[in-house]
Amino acid sequence: MIRSLAARNLSARQKSSIRNIAYRLGGYTRRPVEVLVEDVVLNDGARTFLQIGANDGYLSDPLNLAIFRHRLTGTFVEPQSNYYRELQRTYRNFPGMVFLQCAIAAEKGAMTMYTLDCSGGRLPGWAHGVGTLSHEQIRKFGDQIDNIESYIRSDEVQCITVADLLDRAAHRDPDVIVVDAEGFDHLILSQFDFARLSTKLVIYETESMTKADAADLARKLEEGGFAIFEAEQDTIALKRDTETFRRKNAAGSRAA
Repeated sequence: MIRSLAARNLSARQKSSIRNIAYRLGGYTRRPVEVLVEDVVLNDGARTFLQIGANDGYLSDPLNLAIFRHRLTGTFVEPQSNYYRELQRTYRNFPGMVFLQCAIAAEKGAMTMYTLDCSGGRLPGWAHGVGTLSHEQIRKFGDQIDNIESYIRSDEVQCITVADLLDRAAHRDPDVIVVDAEGFDHLILSQFDFARLSTKLVIYETESMTKADAADLARKLEEGGFAIFEAEQDTIALKRDTETFRRKNAAGSRAA
């Protein structure tokens, strides 16, 4: 139902509103990661977020429904101009939002971002969300897209560090952190000092990471008090001292 309603000619803002209405009417089934975000909101009082690689605010977004339902406040980071403008429109008139057009890297400066040209309508929907600072990473999608080099585009983007980002963010200690950086999730999340943050939930992807980087990041998060588990394509770090974790752990024990 929701797929037919969220037609291609609708804006991300319109599709977000339709999804919110459809969910309230029982016509939208939440993904596991969306359920978890709402659990942390309802059980643990999460109200703030930091989202790196926010795209248009709608595409495969784990926070969109919760933001529309609970008016969370926070910071969006999106380096691509077209998606950055759409992202601003998606959350137009939502108070407490900060929008930053940049990428997050190990140091400040200009870098090249690689994207796929979806303007011809020939590429799958997921291709809209694969912007990356790595040419090698975007070429990997050639196993799913024929003649991928003809679709690759490059543009210069400004980069800042996580320390710079937290100085500009709406909240220096957000309840929820989401990273979707196509191969740079490890580099970005490794810059956070999770032992000092009260962040309750971290959502990221390990699909593009090496096994060594995924293990290193999991170790750092576990040292910061998180439990790590998978939710479809997302990797989840949930703080062990949250009510959501206690309930999830208890439910797992009963199921076992």
